[in-house]
Amino acid sequence: MRINHLFQALVLATTFIFTSCIKDEAENNEADIEMANIGKEFLLTAPIVSNDKVTFRVSKSLDLTKVAPEFKLTPGATIVPANGSARDFSNGPLTYEVFSESKQWSKTYKVEFINAEISTIYHFDKFREVAGGFYGNDYYHVFYETQLDDATHEEKELFEWASGNIGYAMTDGSEENAKKPENFPTAATTEGFIGTGLKLTTQSTAPLGPIMGSPLAAGNLFLGEFDLSTAVSKPLKGTKFGMDFNYEPTILRGFFKYKRGDNFEINNTEKNKITEDRWDAYAILFEAGIDDFLFGDHDFKDDKIVSIARIPKELKIETNTWTLFEIPFEYVEGKTYDANKKYKLALVFSSSEEGSLFNGAIGSTLYIDEVEILKN
Repeated sequence: MRINHLFQALVLATTFIFTSCIKDEAENNEADIEMANIGKEFLLTAPIVSNDKVTFRVSKSLDLTKVAPEFKLTPGATIVPANGSARDFSNGPLTYEVFSESKQWSKTYKVEFINAEISTIYHFDKFREVAGGFYGNDYYHVFYETQLDDATHEEKELFEWASGNIGYAMTDGSEENAKKPENFPTAATTEGFIGTGLKLTTQSTAPLGPIMGSPLAAGNLFLGEFDLSTAVSKPLKGTKFGMDFNYEPTILRGFFKYKRGDNFEINNTEKNKITEDRWDAYAILFEAGIDDFLFGDHDFKDDKIVSIARIPKELKIETNTWTLFEIPFEYVEGKTYDANKKYKLALVFSSSEEGSLFNGAIGSTLYIDEVEILKN
């Protein structure tokens, strides 16, 4: 039975990777939003399109009472309300219905506009369970941040954190062995420094991960996007770090606990620099336009980088008690902060420093809580 499910999963994985080869046969039944857009003068970052949601992060100069977003749909698909219809988004998200060319399939999208600035204090106490995996019966945590709305005095969602959980959900393929949130590399824990916190665990991706060149998955959480379709063939390009940030950051501060796994696996020797696992956390301020990100292969050398705050080796230690870290941002030589320029902030946490290279120890576990970015 297990062999049959593994075979099915391998077929599904192969189908996933090579979808483009047969896409033409299935296009008539597709009902997806592929891209979204409004005037670039209002956008802070490129619109984020997920399976059932479109998020626009926009400047406060945009009048939300009359916005006319436009969407690129899969071939032949139609959308209701019609593309380019002006709608009132001032009271929160609105829904759109996309119909396939064949009219046999439809999908509902929530479209939201966020014009609040990024928060700088993170308690990791807001999260939701999301279904994923080949059979849609795996559930993992997605963290998000909220802010009190001045007009309604209600909390509204600012943004979602990104992680590799959506990719990890594709590594098993067993309908019978559904994963729970605590089985994923990135999850919430009730054992935070204050209440709920973040738990990151390096895990094996067997049986399918090694076949696809990803033998382990470090627990991670970051500001930005995880692009699964890109990550399948180019893992380091699938992580897009950065979110708009209009301040000069000075200090990265928070609390951690860490226990490394027993056996350090080196699956990529080319850039390997350590002999035992250790955790990592860093923040990077970089110059960026709407469509600019740092990718997983930046190696702290991208020309766009302005300043960096990274946990030093002396703090990448094992400890079973909550320990404070407080790291200053240091400017790259020749760079300064200019209030007239546009910037993004990358903030990354990982249970294995070389997890992006698939080097790490299964079982390495990092707890993070009460993080703050101090700024001028």
